[in-house]
Amino acid sequence: MKCGLFILSNAVSRAVAASFALAVSSMAPAWGQAADENTGIAVYRPDAFAEFLPRNALDMVYRLPGFSLNGGDNVRGLSGAAGNVLINGRRPPRGSGSLDARIRAIRVEDVLRLELIEAGARDVEMQGYPLLLNIVTTQTSATRVDGRIEIEPREDGGEEYQGELAASITGGRFELEARLDLYDETITDYGSVRTSTADEPTARISSDELEGFTRRDWLALARYHANPRNDFEFSLSTERRDNTSTPVLDSGSPAGTIEAGASESIARFGSARWRHDFSDTVELIGLVTRRQGEAVASNSLLSSGVSSQSASTRETRETAARADLRWRPGRSLTLETGVTWATNMLEGRSSAFIDGVEQAVDGADAQVEETRSALLASATWIPSPRISATIGTRFEQFSLESSNQGGASLSLTDIAPRADINWSVTERWTLRLSSERNVGQLDLDQFLASTDLDNALNTAGASTLEPQRDWTHTATLERRSGERDLLRLEAVAQEIENPISSILDGDGSVRPANVGPESIQWVNAEFELELDRYGLPGLSVEGSANRRWSDRIDQLQGFARTTSGHRDYSIKLVIRKEWSDGRYVASFEVEDRAPAMHYWLTEIREESNGVRLRLDSEWRHVPAWRSGFFMRWNGDRRDTIQVFDGVREPGVDPVLVNTIDRSEGVFASVWSEWEVREAGFLRLSLRSGRDNAGVSRVDTPSGAFLDQITSQSDNVPSLNVRLRFQR
Repeated sequence: MKCGLFILSNAVSRAVAASFALAVSSMAPAWGQAADENTGIAVYRPDAFAEFLPRNALDMVYRLPGFSLNGGDNVRGLSGAAGNVLINGRRPPRGSGSLDARIRAIRVEDVLRLELIEAGARDVEMQGYPLLLNIVTTQTSATRVDGRIEIEPREDGGEEYQGELAASITGGRFELEARLDLYDETITDYGSVRTSTADEPTARISSDELEGFTRRDWLALARYHANPRNDFEFSLSTERRDNTSTPVLDSGSPAGTIEAGASESIARFGSARWRHDFSDTVELIGLVTRRQGEAVASNSLLSSGVSSQSASTRETRETAARADLRWRPGRSLTLETGVTWATNMLEGRSSAFIDGVEQAVDGADAQVEETRSALLASATWIPSPRISATIGTRFEQFSLESSNQGGASLSLTDIAPRADINWSVTERWTLRLSSERNVGQLDLDQFLASTDLDNALNTAGASTLEPQRDWTHTATLERRSGERDLLRLEAVAQEIENPISSILDGDGSVRPANVGPESIQWVNAEFELELDRYGLPGLSVEGSANRRWSDRIDQLQGFARTTSGHRDYSIKLVIRKEWSDGRYVASFEVEDRAPAMHYWLTEIREESNGVRLRLDSEWRHVPAWRSGFFMRWNGDRRDTIQVFDGVREPGVDPVLVNTIDRSEGVFASVWSEWEVREAGFLRLSLRSGRDNAGVSRVDTPSGAFLDQITSQSDNVPSLNVRLRFQR
């Protein structure tokens, strides 16, 4: 089997290389993409996606060549953080739920065009993205109601319920929108092999667990267009999550480690935005956001007769404000300045009992407050229709107060410059160069102590931390042609000055801290190519390849290594074929990834993944009825784990080697969807579930056999019923 996978991997590599060569040498002029009056904006009309029978805007977005949705960062203290999608020139507010769900609620009939905007091509805030997508919809007054109901019962008693409902009133001075998103799922997590520890040097397996997941999100949004020069926007939203895990202890459950847990969290968001045009060339945008969150979690573990429990509570608050002033003195120059301010707070408690003994850890009762303020300035110059350049900087002041280790404080000032150049070398080829200094955002949860019950390891809360700083340099060469043809080559170098990782401090505690420098470099290549012009009607091919290098010093044992999770390469190839004017469609995807090395506190893990295969086919009986078949197969995964006795330290060797092999059967789904009435779709899916098997083998570092155990779970077939409507 391994020989076959090696041959397949080599075949994939050759196929991707050959396809890239074809893409580079043979791409022809555009044959359907609409042109925008501004250089650097590619426009796609809905009729360009007609052959895919899109049901909503999301179906079209997924087909855009070389574009991937990014919902943006929800990190603390970055009031302007947002994704790479605009809807009618505006970013959806933070905390408004899934970006996919918002785009899915837009009907195809309401989409005028999709615009891919390059930096400098239009007076919009790119927020560091090389491309933005603007979904332009009809602006006439309308009332819309969109929804989705999904039910999936499973053979083993598990079930899933989902529901979405959105209502909006657009047009005129007032625009209102409300969204509700509900999700409930109950599944049986069958016992699987588990990593061994120094305290339990035997092959281990978990008992079956009954897991429950609940999500409750809602959003209310209002916009008021007071006059052509003033817009106001207000939003309120709530996101709630509840998860439980309960062991199944009947006679049919496998013996082994028994684990249970529960968590609840709720986050409330509010934002207000004001746009004022002083003139046709001067614009002011103000934004204020407020977030409050509470979270409670508890876990218990029973293994080899030892009972352990942990619990934590967290309360967080964030208040942020931002103001931007833009001035466009001429068509070739845009100036921007602004200020931001944010304050973040965390109050948390954690506790742990291992075999009845309470764990005393610094940071078990933590209070931390972070304040950030910044002055922004940038200039975008477009000396010719083919060239645009942006130069800017951010002067940032940061302060931190922490209660850990008797109290600690920190104050820093940073300068973060950025420069971007976009050059349309020819009508089809674009070169992008960027260089940026980034000052990251802290995860305040790192100041709260935690306990890993599996290996009885306590991690103290950070005493103080500096934001991560890095320089990132990027060069991208891109060629777009036609509706979907694309060739993109990209090289990135990142130098991180002070990455955050766990260390052993002077008193023997494990805690997060800033460590030495780290460098990461990677090159990406991707393409999409229609082969109609080569006498292969209906055939298209796309692929991607990635090569990565990284280097850092291991913070625990002192040796040079790659970044944790580093993969040397990954390659993917997709072939798609249509017949009978798109009535029959089939696609085949194959992906191969290099092994990854993970460096954790008590172990070093090498993860090897097999080749992944996907097959997707569709039959469009009539415009209102289509059916399909989907199949997915993942190659066997092997984890080779060097287990240490406690935290890894210099000169200390592992005490055992745990090899875990996991395999999955084929997952298959047969589905059929009908338009039962206008813009109302009923979909039925029969799903196979997957066989899962695992083998755990434990050996000494010298290779002497110690123990082995096997786990097996069968398919769990299910029926999925989905109803979608748009009115």
